[in-house]
Amino acid sequence: MALNRANHESNTLEPRAALVCRAIGDQLLHHAGDTRSRVLPVKQLGNGVFQLEFQSSFAFIPDTLVKIVQSNIASNGLPENYTVNVFHCASWDMVYGFQINSRHNDIVPCLGREQPSGCYAVQIAFADLTAPLISGSETSIFLIFILGVSLLAISAKLHFRNTREPATISIGNCLLNFDRQSISNGSGTIELSEIEAKLLTILAKEQNKLVSRERLLKEVWEDHGVFTSRSLDVFISKLRKKFKQDDSVELINVYGKGYRLEVR
Repeated sequence: MALNRANHESNTLEPRAALVCRAIGDQLLHHAGDTRSRVLPVKQLGNGVFQLEFQSSFAFIPDTLVKIVQSNIASNGLPENYTVNVFHCASWDMVYGFQINSRHNDIVPCLGREQPSGCYAVQIAFADLTAPLISGSETSIFLIFILGVSLLAISAKLHFRNTREPATISIGNCLLNFDRQSISNGSGTIELSEIEAKLLTILAKEQNKLVSRERLLKEVWEDHGVFTSRSLDVFISKLRKKFKQDDSVELINVYGKGYRLEVR
C-alpha cells in the first residue's frame, strides 16, 4: 500500500514544477543582467508550494516577473491556477504578489514599478499538482516526438551557424564574440551578459554612427518584457566600464537621441 502511494506521488507534476521554478529563477537573474550568481536549491514548503532563493541581490520589474512565470508555466503543462508572492529576505515582508486563475479574473497589481535591488525570495503556490504525468505507450510516443524535434533543431542550428555572418567584430583593440558573449584583447577576456552582448553588437555594427534610443530599446528588450528607458542607460554604463582600459573606444551619449560607439 505504501509502495503504491509512493509511486503515485512520484508520478505527479511536483518534480516538473520544481524544475520549472528553477528555470524561472534563472531567467529572473538573466533579466537583471546577472549571469554569474546562482539560483539556490528550490525548497518545497508544502503541497504545491515552492520557494526560490538567490545567491545575490537583484532588481526586478513586476511586468517581467509576471511574463516569465506565465510563459514557463504555460509551456510546461503545469496547472494555470497559482499564486506568486515575493518576500524581502531581511524582514519577510511581502513586496509584490499576483494570482492567476483560469476560472476567475486574474489579480495582477502594480505593474510597471521597478523593485530596487535587494535580497528576495519568490514563492509559487499551485492550486493542484496531483494530475498524473503521461505513462506507458504515451511516454514512448512523447519521447520519440521530442527526439525528432531535437534533431531538427540541431540540424537547423548547424545550418544557421554555417550560413550566417561572422560572430566576431573588431572594436578598437578588442574583439567582440557574440556567441561566447565576451570581448577579448591581448591581456584577457571580459564576459558579457546576454543584454550587454546584444547591445554592444548593434553599436559595433554601426561604429561611429548614431544609433537611436528607440532602436536599441526595441531590438534589445522587445523579447524581455516591460522595461524602462533607464535600463538602457544602466547597461551602457556597464559597457563603458568594460572598455575603460581601451582609449580607442568611447561610448558617447547624444542627449535625447541615442548612443554612438566611437572608435579612433
